[in-house]
Amino acid sequence: MRPAWESGAGFSALAIIGLLALNYPLLSLFDRDAMVFGIPLPFLHVLVVWALLIAGLAALVERRSQPGVRRNAPNSAFAGRSARTRQDHTGNDDSVDTDSASDIETPATGQRHPMDD
Repeated sequence: MRPAWESGAGFSALAIIGLLALNYPLLSLFDRDAMVFGIPLPFLHVLVVWALLIAGLAALVERRSQPGVRRNAPNSAFAGRSARTRQDHTGNDDSVDTDSASDIETPATGQRHPMDD
């Protein structure tokens, strides 16, 4: 079984938690006339939940982008290769000239793109 951050289940769980925390049953628990540091309690609840959702999303995205985390198998023959030198599906070495984008050939056909002319 894949970890939650790899399968996307963490994002779904975070969205569900956010919806539940910001909807009627839980939100009504904080519907009081009390104030904390001059902020009404319902507003403070919404702001704290919002901040926690952003922090949770940032943690999931950061964990997903770590170099040691294995991602789904790439469909492209170019995945995992540097931008300067890539091997196409035939194993030939294509050097990519980053100074002149119009000289780049499409790897599948070996032809230039018609919009580059």
